Amino acid sequence: MDNLPPAPITSLTPELVQRLREQALDVLSYLVKTNSTTTYFKESGVLPQFRAALRFSDGNQLDLDYSGKELFEIYHDNVGLSVYEDYLPVISRFFEQPCHESSVENLMAPGLPVFIAHSSGTSGGAAKYFPKYRHPEHMSRAMAETVRLANPQSNNAGKNCITFSLAYRQVITPLDEDGDIVKHIPVCLLTSGLGRIENSMPVEEDAISATVKISNYSSPIAVSFISNYKSFLFMHALFALVEPKLETINTVFTTCCRDLCRTIDDHWEDLVHCVETGVIPNIDGIAHVKDNLQRFLQSSPDRAEELRRIGKATDTPGWFKQVWPQLRAVLANASGPFATVVPEIQHYVGPEVSVQTVAIASSEAYLAVVYDPRDLNLYKVIGSDDVVEFLPVDKPEESKYLAQSWNVETGQKYEVVLTTRDGFWRYRLGDVVEIAGFDPCDGQPLIRYIERRNMHMRLANEVTTETQLRDVINATSGLLGGVSEFCVSADYRQAVSRYAFLVELQGDPGTNISAVPAALHEQLQKNNENYLKDSRVGKIGVPCVRVVRPGTFGDFREWKVRTKGAASGQVKVPVVIWGDTDRAWLEERVMYDI
Repeated sequence: MDNLPPAPITSLTPELVQRLREQALDVLSYLVKTNSTTTYFKESGVLPQFRAALRFSDGNQLDLDYSGKELFEIYHDNVGLSVYEDYLPVISRFFEQPCHESSVENLMAPGLPVFIAHSSGTSGGAAKYFPKYRHPEHMSRAMAETVRLANPQSNNAGKNCITFSLAYRQVITPLDEDGDIVKHIPVCLLTSGLGRIENSMPVEEDAISATVKISNYSSPIAVSFISNYKSFLFMHALFALVEPKLETINTVFTTCCRDLCRTIDDHWEDLVHCVETGVIPNIDGIAHVKDNLQRFLQSSPDRAEELRRIGKATDTPGWFKQVWPQLRAVLANASGPFATVVPEIQHYVGPEVSVQTVAIASSEAYLAVVYDPRDLNLYKVIGSDDVVEFLPVDKPEESKYLAQSWNVETGQKYEVVLTTRDGFWRYRLGDVVEIAGFDPCDGQPLIRYIERRNMHMRLANEVTTETQLRDVINATSGLLGGVSEFCVSADYRQAVSRYAFLVELQGDPGTNISAVPAALHEQLQKNNENYLKDSRVGKIGVPCVRVVRPGTFGDFREWKVRTKGAASGQVKVPVVIWGDTDRAWLEERVMYDI
């Protein structure tokens, strides 16, 4: 790999401390001055102390007569932590019928949003909504860097298979005083909104966008309008197979890449036939874009013959490297819960093709980009767009304990807290990261993703975190025969409740698979002192392992897309499943218990 970064440093020089401090103060000054004009800033019940300290009373934009240091001290002492519910009453105005421009203009940031990002809503809770506004270039560096990494440019006319969706849940249409629509604002995933911005594809021009094929993409844009998850993957697979010069596969999450790999595996003969004939098949959910798909698929008998000579070499490591000799990287988030499928993906692409993570980006903000492509869980914070602060997980959950980028400690764990360009103030992101060091060039913290703060299992007095659950699976994966994906739920079928690990295996079961429940129990006791105590007194039983049939987790994602309106390619299966409906769906696909 070219242009590898320098080794992280474990502490900051005085010069780097000063640089980080100055950058944070500049960003904060811009955000306070710009967003003080907004409805939320003026009306929020979270910010009255801040407004008073700034002597804000006339409703006009603040003329900040403070030094950066003075402003930071006022901010630090007078802005408390916030959560989504603090913003919901204001954001809900976008969804009023009718929606009036006068009610939503300058709501969270100046003007009207370009789109409203929604969370995936697949972790058991309701979706959250985050208005996203257009910002000047100097406040958009994190977004620009994420886009650059996600769509690498080739020196050899290579193509990228980028599986992003342009679907949306609805379109908000604010009305002016005359009742005319002033803007079309899609409610969609962050990646969908970003794709629209970067490719200049407003929703009112979707009919035109669906006829386009971007030069370095393997798939035409029409594929991005397919909501049916399996058809979405089939079409991306088809257009990728047509293209012998494919260089990268970008699926946002590794789980979607694994589903794409299995789609090629499961439908190999049908896909090759389509390559040969140049005919788009009649499959579910594509009728509205079939003509636009067909115009970009030409008969390629030579390519089909080449693919048939290669054959369906599923058992051969590096099969995809034979299909695409120029393939060099899979770009997908591979940290945290997305790490378990990496070995299966690596089997398909082979050792010469790297799996690389791109960024930590959420509906709320772009937090960090990959630092070292060789490390799937090492990111560099980008502090140019938002104020990023860190709440120690071992301290009380109060703003006075927040650490800054220049005084966080290597090896310590923190929850990320953001004050964003889109109008959120000291918002608790809920993601826990560990400081892995600092970039010696500019001092920015380097982080490793650990887990969601409140994602855990609890049956008695124990609290078993997402990280602990992943660790115990990793420790016993060899006994199982290799775990592709898993989740955990509560099992109340016996007198003593226990953890139920629902697992999908990569291949055949391990020869000592019967020993797995006891091994999991031992690992849980080793990793969690309260689990050890509660299990010894009979409050928690030995876990059960429920092996689901191959493809179950991919089918779960398809089911969520179909029934919950989630976008193709970005459904996350939570590590812990509490919802009765989700649990019942998974349990119906159990082949056997261990």
